[in-house]
Amino acid sequence: MDKLWDENHFIIFANESGKPYHPCSINRFWERFLKKHDFLYINFHALRHTSSTLLINQGVHAKVIADRLGHADIKTTMNTYGHVLQKVDQSAADKLDSLFMHKSNRNSS
Repeated sequence: MDKLWDENHFIIFANESGKPYHPCSINRFWERFLKKHDFLYINFHALRHTSSTLLINQGVHAKVIADRLGHADIKTTMNTYGHVLQKVDQSAADKLDSLFMHKSNRNSS
């Protein structure tokens, strides 16, 4: 059986015979998909950022996200998504503070 991929290239979107789709084909598919399902428009590449941000907000470790994105170095991920990580960290600190506030309020009653 013939291989369905080209060993010299990393093809993300390929047809059944292993040939790459033209980039415009992916964009047209994506736009039709959004319209069909009445979703808010987001360009296809932005899905990468959206998924990363959602994972960060769910508490997934930055190293795991870096691996999923194919970043060779976690610094790339941290430089790109550091602002989101800071917001999540602040939220975690606020939640921890509120736990101590409730406990100290119960002890003083």
